[in-house]
Amino acid sequence: MPLLRPSIRLPSLRLPLRTRAFTTTPTRLIKEDADRTPEQLEQAKQDQLKEQKEGKGRWREDLASHGESNIAADKEGVKDHDEHMKELQQEGKKKGEKGEL
Repeated sequence: MPLLRPSIRLPSLRLPLRTRAFTTTPTRLIKEDADRTPEQLEQAKQDQLKEQKEGKGRWREDLASHGESNIAADKEGVKDHDEHMKELQQEGKKKGEKGEL
């Protein structure tokens, strides 16, 4: 004769079918990466304000961070790519000769 045991109910363990790790999207910030003193920045700012008052406001590559320069380059409309590359190479050559690079 088989022995009868009392029935014991164990709590069921319900596991989620899928688990997701908590993640965040990295923020891409435009960083200021030039090595300038506060005095140099203030002087450049005053020069830029003076130019704007005189109606000669312009884009100042020397004041821009790399991120700002990249954004400006992306917005630039280029019709003839080969000619544009030649102009950029000439500009780089001139800056290199002046020691600005």
